[in-house]
Amino acid sequence: MSNPETKEQLVSNTADAITSAIQSSRDNAVEAVISIVESYKKLQLPAIPKDAYDLGARDSIDTLLIHLNKFAQGLKQGRTE
Repeated sequence: MSNPETKEQLVSNTADAITSAIQSSRDNAVEAVISIVESYKKLQLPAIPKDAYDLGARDSIDTLLIHLNKFAQGLKQGRTE
């Protein structure tokens, strides 16, 4: 006969592994989005804005990156608390 504690521990370990995998996938997805936005900024916008449109686009992307990074930090902090 198997020990009930062993089954409970197995279930707990499995749940922990699933939770960890989900958190890792979520973190990787957020990092991928941030990387894509940063790459877009580097590839599509001139280093020195030529006009108000370029400046506005750069400011919008910078603001988006700030919020994405805050979101990523919040996810990590929520996991450690």
